[in-house]
Amino acid sequence: MNRKEFLRHSLLGVGALYFSSFPSVLFGKENEAKFETENLEIENVIIGSGYGGAVAALRLAESGHEVTILEMGLNWEKSGEKFSPMISPGKSAAWLRTKTIAPFFNIFNTKKYTGTLDRWDFSNIKIWMGRGVGGGSLVNGGMAVLPKKDYFGEVFPELNTEEFYKKYFPLAEKELEVNSADENFLENCSFYKFNKVGEQEAHKAGFKTVRVPNVYDFKYMEDEYENKVPRSALAGEVIYGNNYGKKSLDKTYLKKAQETGKVHIHDLHKVESIAKGSDNTYILEVIQTNTLGETVAKKKIVCKKLFLCAGTMGTLELLLKSSNDNKLTLNSEVGQNWGNNGNFMTGRNFVKTFSGGTGVNHSTIPVGGIDNWDDKEHPFFSEIAPLPMGMDVATSLYLMINPVPQKGSVFFNPVSRKIDLKWSADNVALARKNAEYFIKKMNKANGGTRAHLLFNNGFGADICYHPLGGATLGKATDMKGRLRGSENLYIIDGSLIPGTIGVNPFLTITALAEYCIEHIISEDFS
Repeated sequence: MNRKEFLRHSLLGVGALYFSSFPSVLFGKENEAKFETENLEIENVIIGSGYGGAVAALRLAESGHEVTILEMGLNWEKSGEKFSPMISPGKSAAWLRTKTIAPFFNIFNTKKYTGTLDRWDFSNIKIWMGRGVGGGSLVNGGMAVLPKKDYFGEVFPELNTEEFYKKYFPLAEKELEVNSADENFLENCSFYKFNKVGEQEAHKAGFKTVRVPNVYDFKYMEDEYENKVPRSALAGEVIYGNNYGKKSLDKTYLKKAQETGKVHIHDLHKVESIAKGSDNTYILEVIQTNTLGETVAKKKIVCKKLFLCAGTMGTLELLLKSSNDNKLTLNSEVGQNWGNNGNFMTGRNFVKTFSGGTGVNHSTIPVGGIDNWDDKEHPFFSEIAPLPMGMDVATSLYLMINPVPQKGSVFFNPVSRKIDLKWSADNVALARKNAEYFIKKMNKANGGTRAHLLFNNGFGADICYHPLGGATLGKATDMKGRLRGSENLYIIDGSLIPGTIGVNPFLTITALAEYCIEHIISEDFS
């Protein structure tokens, strides 16, 4: 098949002045009388329900504090709607789009809805993000990878590395319910032939492979395979959400937080901007929408303590926009040290008769990785990724994660009224070099060619799942996540990590959140 045919046949859809002007600016003069502003005073507000927000909410509630979470996405469990599989995109497939936006083959139309997957496009890079109660945990592959200890110490030289590996990482793993697949199951499960082939070919090329823990319940998956329970990972569910099996945050941290009775989650509430009150409170402009993205209410919320946990891009947009519009005090480090965690996708077409193919059915949950991090010239970690297309295409897919020696930056563009990136091919030069080395070595040992059907020239340099940095720990914030120059404003999400952590980052984000909120509660909530 040529590229056009391949895409066509594929099944993968892989402050008072300011507020006085708020209605006319946001809704237009003609709609100014349509909405009345609801004024609310709340002690503790968390913006975002991803990893940082979920951890902060649980620990604050356990300490006896009332917490309100504002989440722009939908509470899927409360809504009663189901997540859709990759081969049959439904309501959950895209955030307010009429066409799917998953990587690769977007050949499906969809109805506009507040779905789970969003994508922001910038020059030289596209960034995918999760939307909904649970944030990115709804749409990721669940790979709970512990970063290399030496590299964690290099990234965060001021933190106590030993303490993190003895206390905070184990705590995060426990709360997230991290587990590993049974080796006998993987050996005999036809849905993991892609992983077996990927490991065999990596070994033949001289690479080391590792088993990767996950938050997907592998005992549930074993029952899926035996058709004892409804299928989820084995039914092509992942990037638009998993209906069963996966321990996303709504089933772990957020569930425990709500059970305290002190955490109140308001979905479909988008914070437009932040202003500082004369009494050192924070004033939030919030719009409430329906599932079509239409505004149904607007609110002004005043809080004493504000936790920004909106994900790297969401947090940076709020900070930089609010600085531009409301003169919110920011230090010069905000927006700096941004990176894509070295994300670089590639793939290879191999000789099917030689490898036996990867099988027709692929589980959507990865279990294997290629660990080449100790190679000083070509350091990388690579996920052996599934390609659940409903047919054996004799193609292996890899998400490589590399160091990011040259960081980018984020800034607010007053013309477009959005944030923008300073990011170019120079920022991914090492990642491209590593990808070329990796694919060349794999093909030399096993036969095959670069996957031109998946990417132009076989390389996906503009794909980013792991945006990190911009409000880095110890620079933009102090060593506990307090934004410098802004009392009682805390950053707890991926923006704390300076551009790279060397593996899938959510386990590290969770551990950092546990560390930060422990100190914030003990020091600021006496």
